[in-house]
Amino acid sequence: MPTQSKIDTVAELTDKLSRAQMALVADYRGLTVAEISNLRKQLRSSGAELIVAKNTLVILAAKATGREGLEPLLEGPTAVAFAYDDVSGAAKAINDFNKGAKQIAVRGGMLGNSVLDSSALDRVSKLPSRQQVLADILGGVQSPLAGVVGALNGVVANVMYAVQARIDQLQPADEAAA
Repeated sequence: MPTQSKIDTVAELTDKLSRAQMALVADYRGLTVAEISNLRKQLRSSGAELIVAKNTLVILAAKATGREGLEPLLEGPTAVAFAYDDVSGAAKAINDFNKGAKQIAVRGGMLGNSVLDSSALDRVSKLPSRQQVLADILGGVQSPLAGVVGALNGVVANVMYAVQARIDQLQPADEAAA
């Protein structure tokens, strides 16, 4: 019979998995609590989080969210990193952490509903950030609009020059009559 604590943990993991764009499963053996806290801090800055959970509870949450692809990765001590907004930022944070003396061993994970192998971390970290993608989209939309505005400004300026030239033509005739 599952305890209320386990039921709550599975519900929390299910919520996190359903909201996460990417979930990475890693082995945290050999890391101290301070090192795991440091990694959590780095991940938090990119809108991600790292939790240590029992494999059986993660399996239940994975089944509830349709992400059964995580199940083969869940053996031994397990930490799961959930990336909610900036997938590449979370992967970069883990890569940066792994450049230090101690490393977290990424077993794999899921990006959306696609299963990632252990080598996918480098590929994901090279993806553009969410802000960069939004800036590229905005730039793509803005550049044609800037061209249209420039063309309209040119037309308006030409009309204004023509009107001013006509005013200048008529003005001396008015002044001569006066």
